[in-house]
Amino acid sequence: MAKSILGSTSSLLLLGLLLGGCAEQKVNPEKDLTLPEFSFVGLSEPTSDKQNIKLSIHVKIPHTELQFTRSDDNFLARYEVGVTISDENNERIAGNIWSDSLWLDVYKDTRKTDKTVLTMKSFVVPAGELNLSVRVTDLYTNKTRILSKTVDQSQMYSGELALGNIVIMDNRTDQESELLMDQSFFEIVDTLVFMARIMGENHPYKVTYELTAKDKSVAKNSLVLDYSGAIDSLLSFRIPLTDMRYSNYTLHLSAEDGNENHVNTKAHFRVRIRGINFDVGDLDEAVKQLIYIADERQINDILSGNTEDEMIKFNEFWAELDPTPGSNINELMEEYYRRVAFSLEAFTVVQPGWKTDRGMIYILFGPPDEIQRGPFELNQKPYQIWEYYRLGKQFVFRDHTGFGDYRLDQTYLDNNDWRFRY
Repeated sequence: MAKSILGSTSSLLLLGLLLGGCAEQKVNPEKDLTLPEFSFVGLSEPTSDKQNIKLSIHVKIPHTELQFTRSDDNFLARYEVGVTISDENNERIAGNIWSDSLWLDVYKDTRKTDKTVLTMKSFVVPAGELNLSVRVTDLYTNKTRILSKTVDQSQMYSGELALGNIVIMDNRTDQESELLMDQSFFEIVDTLVFMARIMGENHPYKVTYELTAKDKSVAKNSLVLDYSGAIDSLLSFRIPLTDMRYSNYTLHLSAEDGNENHVNTKAHFRVRIRGINFDVGDLDEAVKQLIYIADERQINDILSGNTEDEMIKFNEFWAELDPTPGSNINELMEEYYRRVAFSLEAFTVVQPGWKTDRGMIYILFGPPDEIQRGPFELNQKPYQIWEYYRLGKQFVFRDHTGFGDYRLDQTYLDNNDWRFRY
């Protein structure tokens, strides 16, 4: 638990610093995290030739990660997406490059974190271990980011029955359902909708699905498909839910044919509170991360009671700080957990980044205007100087161990520049 070092920094000052950071879109990171941030998923399904698979690459780009320019009364962003698919020997077997434009009528929609642009391409490739590489470029700034992952579909046709990936649909609105791209629901849902393609030769076909949370079954059902002979179909399921909570879930899907061949697949997703970064594993962790804007009594009060009580108190805490009550987004909450997530990625060495000295200063004051790095002389420990010209503050961090565990210089503790330290 954090220990109170100094109490001179007021909550109002900290909240003011966070609110000022809500407008920031660029950071001066410890390592270069170039724009634009995005996410992608590669979903596979069997094909009739039983040698290849259909691999669909879905890419989601938040509006906030694109640079918009004004054109008459509208706002325009242009981006390019490149996909490369390689085999297990890193030999390119498929790919494509395409560009597109995004027109918006209202400027505020360009800065909404919950607004995204979706794009997708499908490829027919040999079933096997595949390396996926997706590149997104903002065509105004020419900033580029590349994400990669590996999918193994070498066992897709190992038997007489084949089952594709589970496709979970985001059905939170009355509009047409879309693919759940980041594997997380922001609100509790009363119906889970998902699909998967099945292919086989021997009827009857029995399909079983089970939804689990923390190794406990939430919903389970089995059904026999009304097919005689071979099957090649995209199955669609709807699971009514009555007791969904903020948690991590696993959806298991299995199939069995008339010759007792078995196949199974699974997908993971999370129900989380809007504003909490995906890196936050559970509600308890999100509450503990409030240490820089809440006192120990408040945190212990939120953590007391069951999960439902904890969620209510957590929401009440942030509702009191919401700079725009009545809107769908609490900008202060979004900014706070954005900084927590960045600290986890940039400053984690011995302990989680949000608990480190650099993480603490970053969460409290945001990205520095300049970072100076040393040493410039032999026999001197590595150090960093963070300059906040707009705030009239400077912080010096020293790595006394040589393992990247930078600690705030003791003089800043003595000069009342922060309140807490782990």
